[in-house]
Amino acid sequence: MIFILLSILCSVVIGNLLHIFSKDKKLDIMTVFLGNYFFASLFSYFQKSPGRLSFGFFELWFGFITGFFFLFNFFILQKNIKINGLSLSIGVMRVAVIIPTLISVIFFADSVGYINALGILVIIAAFFFIMETQSLHNFLWICLLFIVAGFTDSTMKIYADLGQTDQTPFIFILFSSAFICTFIWKLIFNRQFILKYLLFGVLLGIPNQLSTRFFMMGLETVPAPIAYPLTASSIVVLSIVSDIFLWKRMFSMKQRIALGMLVFGIMLLNMR
Repeated sequence: MIFILLSILCSVVIGNLLHIFSKDKKLDIMTVFLGNYFFASLFSYFQKSPGRLSFGFFELWFGFITGFFFLFNFFILQKNIKINGLSLSIGVMRVAVIIPTLISVIFFADSVGYINALGILVIIAAFFFIMETQSLHNFLWICLLFIVAGFTDSTMKIYADLGQTDQTPFIFILFSSAFICTFIWKLIFNRQFILKYLLFGVLLGIPNQLSTRFFMMGLETVPAPIAYPLTASSIVVLSIVSDIFLWKRMFSMKQRIALGMLVFGIMLLNMR
């Protein structure tokens, strides 16, 4: 459970860093992603002696696909933030936890108790309750975010069950392929490489790499139907706490009720 909690904290740090970066009106988000994935892949490479990194064909092709979806998910999220706003975008991305939860139950024979299942339903209801439906002026982008975020989260569970025990090579390939895809995109569409935004990305890469690594380590001991909703709901709760105490944001009564539902759902998830 400790690794799941560490992954949650890293994810909250990522959200707050993106919030800080977004205050720059000239922000080149793809350059930030480039620096992010470069440092994350470098960090993964040196977490283990380079000569001891061993991986098979599955790690190569599945790592590349996962890396592409990591980048695609980041891009779709950024696009939705501009179109539909931050709270709605984050809410929809976290509702996508339904996809990996269902995959783990249907295909990997994971199971949950009745109390845990009730907790999952409460959390899902809270997400839908907190969303401002009048902001859905670009439904196709929202649907795309839901699908891509759900599939991206699912790759962690798939590899945890089908991949090798040592996850370091897979994580290295994942971030390296995301870096390569970002670099190719930059060469084709935007050749500018502004040092400041690269450094923003390097700073982002530390918690990004750790959040993925900690989550995959957590999946070894925490069932996926518990780990995914717990992570998603906790990130939302801590992000709201950050909004209140760091960014001085005020919440409506509807949002406060949703927060209470999320906390209640987390309590049900942790009952055995």
